[in-house]
Amino acid sequence: MNARKANMLLASNDRPSLRAWQARCIDQALQTLSDEHPHYLCQATPGAGKMLMAAVLAQELLQGDAIDYVIYLGPTTSVVERARDTLEKITGLAMHGRLGAGGAAFTYHALHHRLSELKHLCQQGRVMLVWDESHHAAGHSGGTSAANQWGVGLLALERQVRFTLALSGTPWRSDGGRLPLLRYLDTDEESALPEGGSDGTAIRQQLMPDFIYSLEEAIRDQVCRYPRVLLVDNRDIQLTAYHTQQQQRATQHYASIPHLLRHPAINYSGLLRHDEPLDHVLTLGCQRLAQLRQLDPDAAGLVVASDIAHAEDLTERLEDLGQSVCLITSKSYDAHNRLRAFRDSSAPWIVSVGMVSEGVDIPRLRVCCYLSHVRTEQHFRQVLGRIIRREGINDVDCYLYALNEPYLIRYARRIADDLPDDLASVTVSVTNPISSAAAAYDISRDTFPQEQTSTDTHAMAHEEPAGETIAENTTSSTTQISMGSSGDKTGSVDPDLAFSQAFIERLVALQLPSA
Repeated sequence: MNARKANMLLASNDRPSLRAWQARCIDQALQTLSDEHPHYLCQATPGAGKMLMAAVLAQELLQGDAIDYVIYLGPTTSVVERARDTLEKITGLAMHGRLGAGGAAFTYHALHHRLSELKHLCQQGRVMLVWDESHHAAGHSGGTSAANQWGVGLLALERQVRFTLALSGTPWRSDGGRLPLLRYLDTDEESALPEGGSDGTAIRQQLMPDFIYSLEEAIRDQVCRYPRVLLVDNRDIQLTAYHTQQQQRATQHYASIPHLLRHPAINYSGLLRHDEPLDHVLTLGCQRLAQLRQLDPDAAGLVVASDIAHAEDLTERLEDLGQSVCLITSKSYDAHNRLRAFRDSSAPWIVSVGMVSEGVDIPRLRVCCYLSHVRTEQHFRQVLGRIIRREGINDVDCYLYALNEPYLIRYARRIADDLPDDLASVTVSVTNPISSAAAAYDISRDTFPQEQTSTDTHAMAHEEPAGETIAENTTSSTTQISMGSSGDKTGSVDPDLAFSQAFIERLVALQLPSA
């Protein structure tokens, strides 16, 4: 396949100007895609502009008579609508999927219902499948790891399409599963199957992206803002527990949130419901956004909540601070139109649960208060990606505020990693593989967004964050707050939790190696 040089792509007059990384990726993809290598993975940091790259690549392949149609798959309706607009703008072709169109765009959820017609389309012409936020799909990898519904649909289309283009800033699954269609190479490491598994051994396989554009590169290229992650802690936490069986009250003092979370009656989800830490995090976010809006009146902030009730509470707290707030959840009337309206407005705050966590392009977002109970590295990075997309030469920094929870400490320290070593590989069975790609799957893991439940994962061992203390209030007054008995695993402890006003913010900075 003939490929244009990257500088020719950059200099083209009939399409938007491309960033250097986008041109390099397109050039490499044009040289790589073939009948022998039909699948291509672009791993680019959230906010780098993957969709524009994909649209220009599709246009190159259409003009080069390498494909006839483009099918796009994305995780949510709002993401799909933006992708459809970009594809139509770049290719000049309708993407509504009807007669005369150059392709179609669907959510992954719709793939299950449209699989037959998409197979028929693939039989009528040469199709490139673009599957965005590819980590949502789980592929069959043997052992106890089964394909989910989205992975099953992709595997069903694999032999029907000519090329596939996978896009993700975080190409791994939190459950350790393997992504479909992509290349994994065996490593030298071997291990026994987990207890209860089939007889045999397991091997480690490493994901092999075809193109990588890291956050470090994006910051150096002035494509992304410099993320400043500030973790809020408290130096004087008082836990008073009333033991109903002994009818005694005992008080313990904790010097940090990680230390407090060791207590069996305390969990992170519960902390996200307390007045003092919530109000402090939101106040910090409001103060920072007010500073940014002095120079950029359109700058905005995002609050990520744990569930709908939590989002409604956080909205009220922001309004009590004198802020104008747009609340968008899966239950919001006309949610996607409201999201578009917020994108094009100058409103300061948006509160959501999962609808703005990934793939949503609102470049004016520069501040985030991360108050979600979800503590996976993938979710943390995806949310951070909502605020790092840069708009101009003076648009340098973005700010994420969260509680000083051990998992979040760890993730904040690793945000410069392209693909962390412990997430870059999967374990697969080499004996007794599952016979059917349509084996049982839990589709609830991939229903997006999940906004109704709030579960808590086990906290890590105590780990104090290294970094610079950039703000501190040393007032020592306390207020008693009842936690209730829901956090007690035995039913014998009714704890009251009090935070002093001695909150601190620890800055966890991205460390860039010298050029």
